Amino acid sequence: MDQNQSADPFDSSTPQYRALFPEDSRDEAEFRLTRILSLSARRWGTHVESQMLATTGQSRSRWQTLFVLSVATPPVTTSLLSARLAIQWPPLIRTLHSLEADGLIRRIANPHDKRSRYIEITPAGQAVVDEVQPVLSKIRSAVFASFSEEEIRTATRVLEKIVVGVTQAQAEAE
Repeated sequence: MDQNQSADPFDSSTPQYRALFPEDSRDEAEFRLTRILSLSARRWGTHVESQMLATTGQSRSRWQTLFVLSVATPPVTTSLLSARLAIQWPPLIRTLHSLEADGLIRRIANPHDKRSRYIEITPAGQAVVDEVQPVLSKIRSAVFASFSEEEIRTATRVLEKIVVGVTQAQAEAE
């Protein structure tokens, strides 16, 4: 990839791009934000996944599930876990089966709803979280080294607003 391609992932100098997104328009600003959001999320996810697998042997679905369980107030249901991880049931259930088989979580019958089960992290699962957390901290520190704390907090507020906006749009579409 040459320097120009890496500098402009939008192809904004083409007539086709300008036909869709007039220069300095709200449409262009929204497109550029969503495009860079998608690119950064994919690159972040790929980078973290490869580093985590190489360092700890844990996939993203496994360590993220364990992390959410480690900080959640019990009891945690599959529905709550699915919502917190923003993933569909089939991949979550596969991850839960794998974590349970490895002794990293326990699933317990919900006494209030026989169709539901509570999920809790085991001491072995917490040990995985304790192994993963310093690796994540090191990755974040390297990626965000050039950011001020104010920039990080501002970016976080913007992304939180995006999550709220998407959640509202999904609710309205249903």
